[in-house]
Amino acid sequence: MSHHHHEPQCVGLHPPIRNRYFYGKLLDVYHVDMEQKYFNEKRWLLNRLITGYGVICGLDVKPAKDGTGFVVLPGLALDKWGREIIVGEPSICVSLPPSPLPPATPEQTAEKSRGCDPDDSAWVHVRLCYHECLTDPVPALADDCSTEQRCTPGAIRERHKICVKEGKAPKIHLECSIPDLVCGDRLDYGVLARHISMPCRACTDDPCITLANIRLPSEGSRLSEADVDITVRPIVYTNDLLFEIIVGLLRDEEGTPRGGKPD
Repeated sequence: MSHHHHEPQCVGLHPPIRNRYFYGKLLDVYHVDMEQKYFNEKRWLLNRLITGYGVICGLDVKPAKDGTGFVVLPGLALDKWGREIIVGEPSICVSLPPSPLPPATPEQTAEKSRGCDPDDSAWVHVRLCYHECLTDPVPALADDCSTEQRCTPGAIRERHKICVKEGKAPKIHLECSIPDLVCGDRLDYGVLARHISMPCRACTDDPCITLANIRLPSEGSRLSEADVDITVRPIVYTNDLLFEIIVGLLRDEEGTPRGGKPD
C-alpha cells in the first residue's frame, strides 16, 4: 500500500466526486482521501473564484533588529489557487543579498526619501507561498513487498515559504476593469451580466502572492522601514473591509466620514 503525497494543484471547473456511504462499505485510504479532497477542493475553488487572493490581515514586513534582513509578522492570506496561508508567529529573519549599487550619495539619499528611485536592480520583492510538509511519523503495518513494520508520516502540515525575487513587483492598479459599467447615476446591469458571463478565471502557473518591495541597503547601511513598500501587496476585500470602504465614501454634509462598525 504505497501512498505518495503530492502538493495540491489548482482546482479547475470539473465536477466534484464525493463518497456515498452504505452499510458494509470498506473505508480504505482511497475513499478517506476522496473525502478530504472533496471538501478541500470545493473550499479552494470558492476562495479562488469568489473571495479572491491576497492578504486578509497581518503579514506586515519589518526590518530585522540587526538591519541585515527582514521578518514577516503573523497573519492570514489566500494564494492565487485559493489555499489558505496561515503564519502563526514571526518568521525567522530572512537575509537580503548585497546591493549591486555603490554607497548612495547624499543627493541620491534625498531622492530616495522622496520616492524617486527608478533603478530596479537595487530592489527585491518578497513573496509568500503555500507549502505542505509530511510530519508526525507513525508505524505502518505493511507495504507492497513485505509485512515488515515501517514508519510513515501520519499527518500533513500546511505551512508557508518566504521567497525573495530580484526586481520590483508591479504596482496594484485601481482602474475599473468593466468599461461603461456606470450609466449616468446607475449601474448598467447588461454590462454587468455580460462581464460575469465571460469564462471563469483560469488557474495561474504561479500561486504565490507578493508581500512587499524592499530596497536593498547600500554597503555599510542597515535596512530601515523606509526601504519596505507594502503597497504592492494584493488585498482580499472581506465583507467588513468593503463595509468600511463604503462608509468612508459616505460623508455627511460637513465632509466627515460616517461611523463604521464598532470593534
